[in-house]
Amino acid sequence: MVKTQKYTILFSLLICASLHAQAQNWEGGIMIGGSNYHGDLAYNIVPNETHFAQGVHVRYNFTPYWSYRPSVVHAKISGSDANFEDFRLRNLSFESEIWEVNNVLEFNFLPFGSRILSKDFSSYATLGLTVFRHNPKAVFNDKTIALRDLSTEGQTSKQQYGLLQLAIPFGGGVKYNINKNLVIGLEVAWRKTFTDYLDDVSTVYPDLQIQRDNYGDLSANMSDRSYEVDGVGEPLSIAGDERGDPSMKDFYFISAFTVTYRLTPITCWPKHKRQIIWK
Repeated sequence: MVKTQKYTILFSLLICASLHAQAQNWEGGIMIGGSNYHGDLAYNIVPNETHFAQGVHVRYNFTPYWSYRPSVVHAKISGSDANFEDFRLRNLSFESEIWEVNNVLEFNFLPFGSRILSKDFSSYATLGLTVFRHNPKAVFNDKTIALRDLSTEGQTSKQQYGLLQLAIPFGGGVKYNINKNLVIGLEVAWRKTFTDYLDDVSTVYPDLQIQRDNYGDLSANMSDRSYEVDGVGEPLSIAGDERGDPSMKDFYFISAFTVTYRLTPITCWPKHKRQIIWK
């Protein structure tokens, strides 16, 4: 009977140790920051086009160097020719909400984790895969208009771009242990997309008369908005004129502060001392 109790206690201690270690490998947290975009309507980053971004994540630490971090993020991006004198006459603009699901690997340049007593700080790099949804819109006559269904470059239904896309997130950051459970960080990560239509701008202007006949007045009006510039009055484009640059896909990026909490290990025994007699 005593021997059975001894093995039972040993087995329980092993289970507790395993649960304790596994719990310390898992973390949960939030991120708050800003998002911006680089593409046909922003050849350079424009600070005043930065928008609020937020998200939640979990992290599993495989080793002191490698972690896996899935997350869900909501952000917004926008761009406007009004920010660039060279493109003022084109007069296009857009805004789009982004919802993304990320799967990212982190590599710590220094050993980092709940059981690393000598390092409270590490820089790290990230790389992964993102699935995101976008929906470019623009303001016209004080109304926000979804652009995709207008086929502003004369796309047929088979040529139309999708709103659900893939991206490669890559970047890096720093993180710091405040205590054994709480970690704060700062991260910047780009999303390299596989679409040139985050902004609804990519190729050439259509024939505006054919555009009106096929897609309606609103589509033609949103395709070439140069007529809205003071002193212009009429659309400036000719069918086939360059509207965007299809040779480079669009990017967006998110810079964020992160706060992460390490899950509290499971306590298997009451905190008061137990006296175990081995015989």
